[in-house]
Amino acid sequence: MSEAISILPLLLVLLPTLGTAAVVFAARYGAQARSQVTNLVMFVTFVAACWQFYLVQQGTVLVYALEGFMEFGLRWRVDFVGAVFSVVVTLVWFLATVFARDYMAHEHHQTRFFAFWTFTLGGTVGVFVAGDLFSLFLFFEAMTFAAYVLVIHEQNRETMQAGNVYLYLSIAGGLALLGVIFLMQFVAGATGFEPALHLILAKGISPWLVMVMLIGGFGVKAGMIPLHIWLPKAHPVAPAPASAVLSAIMIKTGAYGFLRMLYVVLSVPDGNPLFIFQQNFGYLFIWIGAITMFVGAIMGILNDSMKRVLAYSSISQMGYILFSVGSGVLLGSRGAFGFAGAWMHMINHAFFKSFLFLLAGAVYLHTGELDLDRLGGLRKQMPIALGFFLVAAASITGIPGFNGYVSKIVIHEAILEAYHLLHWPSLLWLERIFVITGGLTAAYISKIWLKTFFGKPKQDWSGVKELSLSHRVVFGVYVAISLIIGLSAQRAIDRLVIPAAKLLPFDQGDIAHLGHVPFWGRAELLSPVTSYVIAAAVLFLLWKFGHKIKIPRWLSVEYLVYRQFYNLCRMGILGLVYLADNWLPGRLSSLSRAWRRVDQVTQETKAQIKRWRPPKVKLVSATDLMKSWRPPKVELITATDLMKRLEEAGEKERERPAVWRVKEGELSRRIQEIREEWHKREELIEDRIYDVVEGIPRGNTEEKTKKSLEERVRELAEWSAARKFNPYWNTKNLGFDAWIVAIVIALILFVFLVLR
Repeated sequence: MSEAISILPLLLVLLPTLGTAAVVFAARYGAQARSQVTNLVMFVTFVAACWQFYLVQQGTVLVYALEGFMEFGLRWRVDFVGAVFSVVVTLVWFLATVFARDYMAHEHHQTRFFAFWTFTLGGTVGVFVAGDLFSLFLFFEAMTFAAYVLVIHEQNRETMQAGNVYLYLSIAGGLALLGVIFLMQFVAGATGFEPALHLILAKGISPWLVMVMLIGGFGVKAGMIPLHIWLPKAHPVAPAPASAVLSAIMIKTGAYGFLRMLYVVLSVPDGNPLFIFQQNFGYLFIWIGAITMFVGAIMGILNDSMKRVLAYSSISQMGYILFSVGSGVLLGSRGAFGFAGAWMHMINHAFFKSFLFLLAGAVYLHTGELDLDRLGGLRKQMPIALGFFLVAAASITGIPGFNGYVSKIVIHEAILEAYHLLHWPSLLWLERIFVITGGLTAAYISKIWLKTFFGKPKQDWSGVKELSLSHRVVFGVYVAISLIIGLSAQRAIDRLVIPAAKLLPFDQGDIAHLGHVPFWGRAELLSPVTSYVIAAAVLFLLWKFGHKIKIPRWLSVEYLVYRQFYNLCRMGILGLVYLADNWLPGRLSSLSRAWRRVDQVTQETKAQIKRWRPPKVKLVSATDLMKSWRPPKVELITATDLMKRLEEAGEKERERPAVWRVKEGELSRRIQEIREEWHKREELIEDRIYDVVEGIPRGNTEEKTKKSLEERVRELAEWSAARKFNPYWNTKNLGFDAWIVAIVIALILFVFLVLR
């Protein structure tokens, strides 16, 4: 494809970014003016995205660059993939904006909400038109920080906590992505989307290090398990329009990053010796996707808040996309179906998930309730909303004729093709997980509309009104999109998927096969039947035994991993603060005093050295020395004095044994006293041990020694008959010991598995 320099990608980003100032300015003239300007900015951005798509569809790649920006440069490059999703992003954002006018009419800080709402669109659409990883990173972070304000809009305790979790994980992911940028700049001298796996290995860097950082960078936004914990916290507290774009659009930025990096940057031809790395990456992502979609569906079934169920649904649906991405990467040039399934499901999920969140917002707007256990019986008051809910449910569960059916058939074909080409038994089990998850999806979606619109009303809904005209128009557009894609499935693949697949080096036979997908075959048409049979069984079990299922608060990734890590970091920071406030000043003061003393001694020593003069030595001749010499005086001792001294010395020697005998007696008494003291201490310790182990006082041991053996045996038998249970061996202590043993065994098993 030819490239053409065009300012249109830059304009697509600047329109909503600079439109933020227009929204704030229009708010000075009232809510009506602000709403009109916001809608105008969104509509003009959507028109610009459509014009960009028209130009790219003609076979032209649009490029633009601001050289020298932060030494790296800021680049835009719009191919077919970026152009299609730019249209999807701006269309969903425009529909959500129209819906938000009525929804936010009674909310506080509306100007702030719509200003950041508009700015967030600029960062989001910038991700999909970025020309290199550095530009993508800048728009990625702008989107992250702007969306934080949308999450915490209510400004209560719950929203602030959810916003903090979202922000912490997003910043950590951004830092991981920044590390990938540094590595790419080091190994390739640029951060463009070009094959670089061989360059990474040539520099001696492990590709798995790059993969771990990529998962940390894009996995947070994609909502993959275990980086998903911000989604079920942020969606229930954010306004419904914000939840719609967070779930339908923003999490796609993570999937889009994986598409660019795995299918381009970390890919090699099939015959290349490095292809084993690509296969391992693909197999890893299949398992990540399978776990994410299955666990997300289970958590959706077990929750009873409508928006929380939809939040876990988003996690599960992102699992479908990652599952398909892994299938395509695993097969290399034969992975066209994996890429097609992921790409098509990204488009479909953007529509039906924003549709569902806006419907949830409409129910909340009219009833003020989102708890499924407090809803019920709304089919009489809101029959049109029920119809829209059924269309959205049919889309997400893959009913033939609706858009979700198209992408799920392609994903299923992708995993089956991987199994037929590689014959790995694990791939067949992964396909079964895919089928079961489809049934779980039907279960939690059916639970939503059954509990909301059917059953006995839990409250008086007589004052509830039907959807407004503007909301009906918005939902009507969603219905039209779902039916157009679903009823013309092969046409949608031909127009939206095959041109994108041709950008990558896939096998031409597989691309041709994409033009003849058996959407209307018997097995494909019966697949939703399987899903709803599984759903019926799950809902029946939930109806019978759901009240007995209680998930403990500690049984979560957040509590077991993230909260413990957070507490550890917090303790470390508090420890550093304590050291800085208390210990460190004292040590610095001591060091300062010691240094001053050393310096003082040094200065004194230097001064003494300067004052020192060598002593004057007077030379003496041998003659003078002989003249001054005098013989030493010698004391003469008589025989009487000598005998007296010898007698005194003998007397002292005779007195020494008597002194030692006295000291020996004192030492013996002291040793005896120490022995008696230790003997008493041993008896006290034995009594204490007896009390703890046996549970009763030991009693007086001296009295026991006086009793006969027969009396002691009789007393022991009577005590055994009346003996109470030892309080030490109670349930609490045993449970604590059991936990300690379990933790030790778990650590041993973990070390064994890691080092095996």
